[in-house]
Order: sequence, then structure tokens, then C-alpha cells
Amino acid sequence: MNSNNRFGMRNGASGRLLGRNGHDELVCITTELLSYEWLTFRKLSAGGFLLMVESTGTIGKLYPIQRTDSNSPYLNIGEASNQFGLHKLTGSVFRRFEWVVPNRLARSSAPYYEGDDSDQGINETSIEFLVSRGIKNIISLNSIELSPRERDRLCAADISYSHVRSLEFTAPRQKQFDQIWKAYEKAGATIVYCGYGDGRTGMAISAIQLFEGRTLGDLDYRANGVQCPSQLAALNDLSERIHGQSDGLLNMQPPSYTAWHPRKGGDRMRGDEIVEER
Repeated sequence: MNSNNRFGMRNGASGRLLGRNGHDELVCITTELLSYEWLTFRKLSAGGFLLMVESTGTIGKLYPIQRTDSNSPYLNIGEASNQFGLHKLTGSVFRRFEWVVPNRLARSSAPYYEGDDSDQGINETSIEFLVSRGIKNIISLNSIELSPRERDRLCAADISYSHVRSLEFTAPRQKQFDQIWKAYEKAGATIVYCGYGDGRTGMAISAIQLFEGRTLGDLDYRANGVQCPSQLAALNDLSERIHGQSDGLLNMQPPSYTAWHPRKGGDRMRGDEIVEER
């Protein structure tokens, strides 16, 4: 912290501070905490912080520091953004939105995602986005469950919400695949998201396709965004469990499920159990 009570972030290896150079590139270049190294931390309503910097020639206007992509260790300065509550975003509320099956199954990033699972948020703007596309069901693989207030907003909009807790670069349990299918099977138009909208979302999309009777391999899983060997292995185990390999014939019927009953005092379940709101 300098004499103006400004904080900076120092690279442990080089001892230099994170900031901007004259070309507005994010670098660790100086050992002094000057104006180019001043950082602003904005607390997000869903938890966590958004890291902001000023840009050259735009005093007082803040820009977000973002990862280049979900897997990259590198950071860059994002574009100017509009404010919705305490969140900052550019473009769509649900970034990377696309239909996997038109009007039936969609995928995207978490709403208001800026680089961390805790960025997600449900408000009037995000609900308007979902309603305008006919989305009636959310399956979230985010590591953080929506707050009761956010789930109430979805319920008021007649949008169901299922939370299957999943961590980045981690394979789910087989029962979690079953939970994903149960949340999707008899629901209306569904959107699946995690954080960035790639690996965990791709696992859920692949699992749904397997339950529907498709025969998929590693290349198909990769095309869906699945990222690490443990995730691929879990999907191959699911494929064998659904289709079987004893006689080379496909068994198109999904495995049986135990009937779900809400607990007393509500239907929230903790940990990596499913959370359903209807």
C-alpha cells in the first residue's frame, strides 16, 4: 500500500507490481506503486471480488481484469462495461449462449461470469434473458449454489433450478450424472451452465446425450468441451453403464432412479447433492 492508501499486487518471483504499460497491456513491470498500478476491488453480491483498473486517457473509468480464457494463467484488461447492480459485464448476461438442441437444450457461461464461479447472479435482467428464449429449467454445475433470494426470483418466473455441485477439472460421481438426467428428462427448455461454460457444462451435455441413447467417444466429449482425463473416464464409465458391452448391443434405457422426496422444511440438499426448486 502506498502513501495514498492504494493497494497493488506484486509478482512473487520478479518483485514487480501488476499494472499497465503505455500501450494498455497488463504487465508486471515496475517496483513502485504508481497510478498505473492502482487496483480497485469491487465486491460482488454473490461473493468474491472483481478486480478493476483505469485505462490511459479515461480517468475515473474502470475496466475489469479478466483471464484470457477459462484455462489460461494470463490476464488482460477487458472492455468497458455496463453496470447491473454490483456486477460488471460486457455483452450478453449469459455469455457463450448457444442452443445444443433448438428450443430444448442450451448451454452458456454462468450469468455475469467474469472469471470465478462466485460471479454468478440472478436478477431481473438475467431472468428476462431466460424468459425471452423460452428457458424453463436451469441445471447448474457451478461450485456455488444460488442464494434463496435468487431461487425465489426464478420460482416467481416459473423457472426451475437444479444445482449439481461440481468443481473445475474434477470428474463427477456417477450419481451426479443421474441427477443431471433426472433434472433434464421431463423438464421444458433447459439451460446448462457451470462457470466459464466449457468443461463441466460439456460433461453435463455429454451425459444427457448418452442418456438419450447416443453412442459417444472421447472426440465427441472433447468437442462438447470436456477437458481432463478424469472427466473423460467418468463419461466412458457412464456410457458402459447405460449401453453395456456384453453383447455389443445398445441398451437405450437409462438406469433406474430412486424416487426423490423433499425433506422437511424445504427441498435443499447440501454438498454435491442435487438442489431442486420448482
